[in-house]
Amino acid sequence: MAAIAWSREFEIGVPEIDAQHQHLVEIVNRFEEARARGKATRVLGEILKELIGYTQEHFAFEEGYMHKVEYSGLKLHQAKHRQLIAKVERFQFDFDQGRRISIEIHDFLKYWLLNHIQEDDKAITTAGEPAATPA
Repeated sequence: MAAIAWSREFEIGVPEIDAQHQHLVEIVNRFEEARARGKATRVLGEILKELIGYTQEHFAFEEGYMHKVEYSGLKLHQAKHRQLIAKVERFQFDFDQGRRISIEIHDFLKYWLLNHIQEDDKAITTAGEPAATPA
């Protein structure tokens, strides 16, 4: 996966969530840059820690937003978030055990960005839900 250029296709229409998604793309791009230079293993540990921490913050915000707008798919979306966090935590564990996982991380991040954000997250605002951040 080459570096991902941020575009409107990633936007869901909620400025705070869009900015958080953009930051997640930046984290993924740092990994891809390191991978292209053959240094993925060296920087993977710190990228995984940042990805886990930031993803948890982002998911908490996103789920709070979905709760405020009474998004009907909240429970399913929360389950998907838990699965994503568990997968990244598993990568962290495997990495800490000395396993080489850069290809697996690459494939997972590609799926996550291209599918979760563009399909699951966009459903928040395309299912007749308001796009403005509630007060």
